[in-house]
Amino acid sequence: MAIKAETFIVIVTYNSSDFIENCIRSICDSDYKKWFLAVIDNNSTDGTVKKIQELKTGNGSCSLDDSNFRLIKLSKNIGFAAGVNYSVFNLLNKTAIADISGIEYLILINPDLVIEKTSLSNLIRALQKQNEKGPGACNTGTVGGIIYDYDRKQIQNAGGLLGDNFVTLHRKNPPGQCHTKESYVVDYASGALLGMKMEYFKGLGGFDCGYRPLYFEELDFCLKLKKASLFPKIATDVIARHFEGASVKKFSNSFYKHYHKNRIRCAIINIAFIDFFKKFIPAEIKWLKTSATADQKWPILKAYFLNFVFFLYNLAVRAKNRKILSNFKMSLND
Repeated sequence: MAIKAETFIVIVTYNSSDFIENCIRSICDSDYKKWFLAVIDNNSTDGTVKKIQELKTGNGSCSLDDSNFRLIKLSKNIGFAAGVNYSVFNLLNKTAIADISGIEYLILINPDLVIEKTSLSNLIRALQKQNEKGPGACNTGTVGGIIYDYDRKQIQNAGGLLGDNFVTLHRKNPPGQCHTKESYVVDYASGALLGMKMEYFKGLGGFDCGYRPLYFEELDFCLKLKKASLFPKIATDVIARHFEGASVKKFSNSFYKHYHKNRIRCAIINIAFIDFFKKFIPAEIKWLKTSATADQKWPILKAYFLNFVFFLYNLAVRAKNRKILSNFKMSLND
């Protein structure tokens, strides 16, 4: 019998035992119930899997069983992007839950995030408002939310800002562009809480797994959608609390290593060559002189070297993306 779900929720975990229980319970407590939840564990070495298994046994108020939940334990850490792709292209389509009918939406939630009771229903409502009309209208590609710190004392992320050299910042206060009472457009929406139509995710081939193990996969995806005139938005009534950097401590050497490698890769793949020389390089030089901290020196040098080594490969990815995007645009017009 087909599962009555319209939304596929994915959580990718890695050593998330301190947070995962609260995250899943917040989903169970949501006023929106038309979901199927998949947790992809990237070979955690702490108690993450055990805590999830205890939730499935009916411990407490969270009701999880084979009709609405799967836990996939991977034998190695394949990263965030590949974990999401596996859930959609392998788990959803090729396993025992392949009889799920009516899946329209994909929602990604970080394991260190707790959503409010109405957040899922409000996010789905925002995704259902796909097409806008009138001057300055912006069609919806992805939808994120207002993410507070864990104590909800201040906003961590109200949408992403993207510099000319692809250095990213979190907007601390709305609005961005195309502001309405319900939503506004941003440069990109964080993958910590991100919703989209499933057909968009599949149509663009999912996330680019080259952004391993994490960072910039959601920005890359948002940039692809924007080229098809589908914009990332923040819904003002989608609220969550987030303990930032649970998998990789923010501003650590590991953070900078992954961040800068993927930042430069994302620029090479996504911006026009003329803009790379006219915008990216001058902005990069200015940023190095005025903003880059001493602890970023070696991670940045390594990032330059790795992107030089893989330059031709990234150009091939760029060409492949152009073809995928062309087919995607055609499918939208059918």
